Amino acid sequence: MADITATDILHDMKESKKHAVHEEYAGSNEKSQHDIERTASHGAGYDLSNIPLEDGEYAVTAKTWAVVVVLAMSYGISFWPVPFFSTIQSTMAASFGANPAYGTWITSVYTAGGTISFMICGANSDLFGRRYFILFGNVLVFVGSIVGATSHSINQSIVAHTLIGFGAGNCQLAAFALPELLPNKWRHFAVVIADGLIFFDVIVGPVSARIAVLHGESWRWGYWGVVITIAISFVILALFYHPPKHPRGIPWDRAVRQLDYVGIVTFTGAAAMILSGIVYAELLPSSSPIVIGLLVAGFASLIFFALWETFAPIKEPLAPTRLFTAHKGRALTAPFVVGFVVTMFYYGTNITWPTMVAVYFTDATTPATTVYWLATVQGFGIFTGAMILSFGGKYFQHWKWQLGVPITGMTFFGGLLAYVTPAYYSVGIAFAFICAMFYGYAQYLSIAYIQFGADQTELGIAGGLAGVARYAGGAVAVTTYSSILVNVQSQYAATHVIPAAEAAGASPQVAEAVAAALPLGAEALAQVKGLTNAIAAAAGGAFLESYVQGVKTVALASIGFGVVAIIACFYLEDIGPKMNSKIEIFLENDVQADKNKYH
Repeated sequence: MADITATDILHDMKESKKHAVHEEYAGSNEKSQHDIERTASHGAGYDLSNIPLEDGEYAVTAKTWAVVVVLAMSYGISFWPVPFFSTIQSTMAASFGANPAYGTWITSVYTAGGTISFMICGANSDLFGRRYFILFGNVLVFVGSIVGATSHSINQSIVAHTLIGFGAGNCQLAAFALPELLPNKWRHFAVVIADGLIFFDVIVGPVSARIAVLHGESWRWGYWGVVITIAISFVILALFYHPPKHPRGIPWDRAVRQLDYVGIVTFTGAAAMILSGIVYAELLPSSSPIVIGLLVAGFASLIFFALWETFAPIKEPLAPTRLFTAHKGRALTAPFVVGFVVTMFYYGTNITWPTMVAVYFTDATTPATTVYWLATVQGFGIFTGAMILSFGGKYFQHWKWQLGVPITGMTFFGGLLAYVTPAYYSVGIAFAFICAMFYGYAQYLSIAYIQFGADQTELGIAGGLAGVARYAGGAVAVTTYSSILVNVQSQYAATHVIPAAEAAGASPQVAEAVAAALPLGAEALAQVKGLTNAIAAAAGGAFLESYVQGVKTVALASIGFGVVAIIACFYLEDIGPKMNSKIEIFLENDVQADKNKYH
C-alpha cells in the first residue's frame, strides 16, 4: 500500500468540502461568492478561500459560445424588419395604392405580436424549455418574410409582419436564454451580447432602407435577406441548441394541464385590442367608436387579466403576483417600472431627433450622405452606452447607482433637445448622441435587473416581462408623443402661418393656399398662384416654427417619464450579490450537462 501523507489527507478533505459546498451552492440563487467561501471555510481548521469553487467548475465551453453567437444572430435577424421597414412603411403603402398612413400598421402589428409572444411564450418557456419556442420563432420569421417579400398589397404586408412579430418575440427569448448560459457576473454584458446584431440593425437598417426605396422594389431584399439568414440560424440552433426541456422540473403532461389558459386568452385579447386602438387613434378621430370600443374592451380585458392572475387558484400563472410583491416590490416591480419608462422616454427622442433631421437640418438640396449620417446618430449613441456598460460595469460596481445616473443623464439631455432650434445643428447632434448613449447604458442594465428579479426557475416570466416592457412601453410612447407633436404643430401652424403670409403681402386666398401647400412640400408650394419670395419665406418660417414648438413640447413631456424612472431607481435592490460566477443552465448536449438541476 502506498504511503498516505498529511498532504494527501488535506487534499482529500478539501475536495470533499468543495464538492459539498458546490451541492449547497447549486441549490441556492441567493448566495454570493463571499457567502460560499465563508461556508466552505467555516470550522474547517484551514483556509479554503483559494480553492477555485466556481471559476474552475463553471466554465463556458466552445460549444456554448457558438450557441450564444447564433442565439444573438437569431435575435438580431428577427428585429431587422423594425428599423428597415418602419423607415419606408408609408412609401410601401403608397406603392400598393393604399393610404400612406396605413403603413403604420406594418410596425404596429409587429409590436403587438412581439408583446403577446414575450408574455405568453416567455413565461411558458419555464415549463417547456426555451428550445422549441425559439425554433418556432425562427420558422414564423422565415414564413412571414416570404409572405412579405411576395406582397403586392398592404393587407398582405400586415399579415406578414404579424407573423414576423410573433415569431420575433419567440426568437428574442434569447434576451434571457442566452445570459443563463453564461456566468451571472456577466449578466449585464450577456444582455448586450444578445442584442449584438441589433446595433447593426439600428445603424444600417434605416440607411439601407432609404437607399433601397430609391431603386424600385429593391426593398423586397429586406425580406429575402431575413429569409436566408434566419434559415441558417434555424439549422444551427436545431442541431446544437439543447437546453433543459424542463427548466422548472415539471413533466410536460402536467404542465399542459396546469397552463394558465384563461390568462393566455385574456392577455392576448387585451394586448391586441389596446395596441390596435392605439394605432386607430392615429388614423381616426379620437372620438371614433372604433377607437373607443377597442380601448375600452382592451383595458377591461387587461383588468380582468390582472385580477385573474392575482386571485385565481392557478398553479402556473403567467404573471404571479408574488413576484411583484417580493421584497416590497423592490426585486421586480421597481426594475419593471424602470425598464418600461426608460423605453417610453427613448421613443420620445426617437420622434424628436428624426423630426429635427427632416425639418431643421436637411432639405431637398442636402446631400444624401449627410442625411444618412444624421440617421445613425442615435444608433451609435446606443452602441457607445452599451459598450461602456459591458466593459466598465464590473469596475464601477454600485449597480443601483449605475442605473440611476444614466437615467438622470438621459432625462437631462433629452429634455435639452427642447431648446435645440434649426440654428443649433452641432448642439442637436451632441445632445441626441449623449441622450442615446445614456439610454443604451440604462436600457441593458434595466433588463439585467428585471431578469434578476425572479429565481432561475421563473426567469422566463421575468424575461418575458422585460420584453413586454420594451414592446408595450414603446407602443404607448409612440402614440403619446406622436399625438403631442401633431396637435401642437398643427395648432401653431393654423394660427401663425396664414397671418405670417398676409403680413408679407398675401391675400387671404393666397395665404390659405400657401398654408395648405406647405405640408406637401416645395413642389406643391411652387404651384400656388400669387406666391412671392417674401410670402414663401414668411409662411415657411412660421411653418418651421410650428415644428420647433411641437418638438419642444414632446421633449419637455418626456422629462416626466424620465423623472418616474429616476424615482423608481431609489427603490431598486443592489444586484451585486447576485453577480457571481455561477452559470444557471448548461447545454444538455455538452460536457457539463450533469450540472443541470433539471433536465
